[in-house]
This record gives sequence, C-alpha cells and structure tokens, in this order.
Amino acid sequence: MKRFIGQIIHERTPSKDSLPQEYYEFAERLSLNDIVITLNYDVVLERALDHVGKPYRLFPHRYSKIGDGFNTVDDSRDEVTILKLHGSLDWFSNKSYLHGLDAFKKQGVDGAPNDPIFNNNDKYGHCPLVDGPRNEDDPLLNIYRLKNIDRFYGNYDPPAVPMILSPSHMKIVYANPFLDFWWGWGRAGGMNLGVSIIGFSLPLHDDYLRICLYRMVSNFQGVYWDQPLLDWYKNHVKLVDYRTDEKSKDELLERYRFIDYEKADVYTDGFSKDAVDFIFSQSR
Repeated sequence: MKRFIGQIIHERTPSKDSLPQEYYEFAERLSLNDIVITLNYDVVLERALDHVGKPYRLFPHRYSKIGDGFNTVDDSRDEVTILKLHGSLDWFSNKSYLHGLDAFKKQGVDGAPNDPIFNNNDKYGHCPLVDGPRNEDDPLLNIYRLKNIDRFYGNYDPPAVPMILSPSHMKIVYANPFLDFWWGWGRAGGMNLGVSIIGFSLPLHDDYLRICLYRMVSNFQGVYWDQPLLDWYKNHVKLVDYRTDEKSKDELLERYRFIDYEKADVYTDGFSKDAVDFIFSQSR
C-alpha cells in the first residue's frame, strides 16, 4: 500500500519548474530561520525551494560535535528547516540491507545481498537524510533520500517501500524513526515571532496533534505578547484553510477553539497568492 501511495502522489506532483506560482512565492518569502512542520508525504515544498534556490534541511539540528554529555549544534549554515512528521515518498530505510550484510558476514559469505536501492549501482541516487556527526543510535542515520524518484516511481511496481506512516488513527504508534522531529514541541512558540497553520483542519484521524498545536499556540499567544522580541512584536496567528460556507468555517474555528482569535487572523479561500500575502502580512 505504501509503495502505491508514493507512486500515485508522485505521478500527480508537478516538476520543480512546473508548480503553481503561489508555491514559488511561498518558498521565496520563507526566512532562512523558518521551520515548516508538515504532515504531507509529497515533495512539493522541496521542489519549490529548489526552484527558487533557497537552502533547506530535512532534520531538526546539524551537529559539529557529539559526546561529552551533550551535542554541539552547528549553526554555521542558514537554511529553512522542514520536518516531515509522517515521512516522505522519497525516503527509504537501509536497516533491512544492513541486517542482510550482517547475516552474510556471520555466515562467511562474500559480497552483499541484493537490494533494489542500496546494492543497485546507485541507480536511484540515494543519499543520507542527515549530515554531520550523529549519535550511533540515531534512527535518522538509517534514512536515505532518493535524488532520482522519477526513475524509481517510473517502475510499474515500485521496488521498495518508502518511509511513510500509513494513513490511520494510530500513526503515532509507528513514528519512532521520526521522534527527533517531535522533540521540544511542548516548549515551542514562546520565543517565535509568527505561527501559521496552513491547510490542516485538525481531522479526527490526526487528533493526537491537538496537544502539540495547543501547546505551541498557547505559548506563542501567552508569552511576550505585549513585549518586543529583538525589537519586533509577535504577529497574529495565521489560520489558512478552504471553507465554502459559514457552517464549515464555524466548524474549523470550533476545532481550533484553543486559539485566542483576538490574536489571530483567519483566511478561508484556500491556498493562493492572496493566501501567501495573508500569511506573510503583519497584523500588528
């Protein structure tokens, strides 16, 4: 199921030079200090950032040193941070391949086991998701990103399973490889200048995210609201969705009833250039 979910999404995703203009506008206006947290499997944002030439990483922190009781963060690069909480159609794990290598070694067999990605003459251009030193038990070390996903999903039957969490009410149970993406959410928001929620209507099957969003928004609207941070005042929370009538709009506002709407702005005409202007506009 995961293989064909990835294939169908890929088939319907435009190339990096064929996306709607509003995606390029959104990518262009992102700050190199921004963090984008997404539940989508697709690579639309990555392609938009590649198109406009803006650097990004797909993991929380890069380290310059590991050990001595703590890790030293490498802050020498300015880049957008994208955290894909449910995985991505172009991510694959090498754990099965490493188990195969270990089995070959224990049995005294020369060579390496067949693998459609990791022992296939670099056919799909796999590269590590993370870079720099990491702890040996870091599960992100096992995740690789494919550069040539057009070739991979061009197969009638995709030859490997992407690292995505299957659509269900229990996704969080299988999220162990991505737990580093969740670290610190309970403290997030307090020192941020802006928070935007785009196209996430808080559906019941993702209700476990409610507490994370509640903490982030509460911290944001409750800490330093009337005091400047680095000479800037916090902007209003921006909530963007697509709602065609007042009833559905009221349902959205009810789901996000933990937002203080006196400190928030709502846009319900979908994602467009006007929505991008709305997201990056100053309300105070």
